[in-house]
Amino acid sequence: MKRAVAEMLVLAMLNREDMYAHQISQNLYEGSGNRLNIVPPYMLLYRLMENNYVQDLHKSTAPDGRRRQYYQITEAGRRYLMELIARYNDFIEGVTLLLTEGGANNE
Repeated sequence: MKRAVAEMLVLAMLNREDMYAHQISQNLYEGSGNRLNIVPPYMLLYRLMENNYVQDLHKSTAPDGRRRQYYQITEAGRRYLMELIARYNDFIEGVTLLLTEGGANNE
């Protein structure tokens, strides 16, 4: 589950804009109220690239001289993202039902 959620979050971020790895990590951390952290996300990005969900783009040089590799979601990645979101929502609904409708002990 954790792997699919991490993939979903990275794809969702790349669906908004092209980003470099550190930017993805930083935006996930800050956007989650400092609760979620994927550092470094390279293995995740490489796995998504192997499945043609993400592609690498241009490299640019940051003001401090470091090279930044930008990544972009593909059409296959957008379809996969929609699938992951649907699965995630279904999972959350099931958990919520269990916790609120007698599935959990409400003492």
